[in-house]
Amino acid sequence: MKRLLLALTILTTGLVVFSGLRNSSARSNAESASSRDALQAERESLVQAQKRHDELTTRVHDLKHELGVQPHAGMETTLANLIATNGTAHLTPEMRERLLAELGFNWKSSGDYVVVNKDSLPKLRMGAIRGDRLTDTVCGVLAIKPEERAAIDSVMDRLADELKSWEMIHAQRIEPQGDVVAKYTLPLDAEFSQSRSNAFAAAVIDGLGTERGQLMLEYASSWMFFTQMRGTGSTSLTVRHPADGPERLTFQVETPGQGTMSAVSPSEQFPEIFRGIFPGGWTDLAQREGFELPKEFKK
Repeated sequence: MKRLLLALTILTTGLVVFSGLRNSSARSNAESASSRDALQAERESLVQAQKRHDELTTRVHDLKHELGVQPHAGMETTLANLIATNGTAHLTPEMRERLLAELGFNWKSSGDYVVVNKDSLPKLRMGAIRGDRLTDTVCGVLAIKPEERAAIDSVMDRLADELKSWEMIHAQRIEPQGDVVAKYTLPLDAEFSQSRSNAFAAAVIDGLGTERGQLMLEYASSWMFFTQMRGTGSTSLTVRHPADGPERLTFQVETPGQGTMSAVSPSEQFPEIFRGIFPGGWTDLAQREGFELPKEFKK
């Protein structure tokens, strides 16, 4: 009987040990499979990170080559690691400034280019249009391509022709008196102004898109104002000379609520709104009204 009990005890203990070993082996196999999966995922993540690192390094190198900036040793790797690790959205202003500087986007790193935040562009003021043509300055700031520039210039040519025809019919000459040597007025034509404004705005937005187009219209606001596109009232041009002679000729362009005054000189642009009547600018106006221009015009 004792032998039977001993045998049963041994058998039971063996079964318990065997079951424990089998469960332990199953857990070990599951943990090994999970570790393999985690290791594989980590390897794939490392491969993607290395790929992104290589892409950023190549991009940094290309940008510096385009700008003609000589890179510092190890710079591309440092920047690529910085961007790949943190991104740019979480950079402090100091870190972002350093990043742009090392990319070559600061005042000293390139003789031709400087990078500014897009949010600063609406605050800039520049001569966007001169002589019914987009200026090189505004084309550079807004990255306007030659074909885009040509299309907008073509529309402005048409609008200039329309304005010239309208001016020839509606311009009013006022007899000079006192120190006034010439004075002309163009009346308000709200419908004509609105039509021109709509045509120009449509050409700009269609050609440049909403973002650049809106900026372009802001930069061209003064030109639009003085070329009958705002419909705010009549526009007058008055040329005067003080008693001490024509060397100090001045001119004034006035519209309701706004006016400008400056000296008449070869470097001062003739008011665009009146160029349809006087294509030759100051020379044509002086010949028409019989006054003498300053000596700078004779050089």
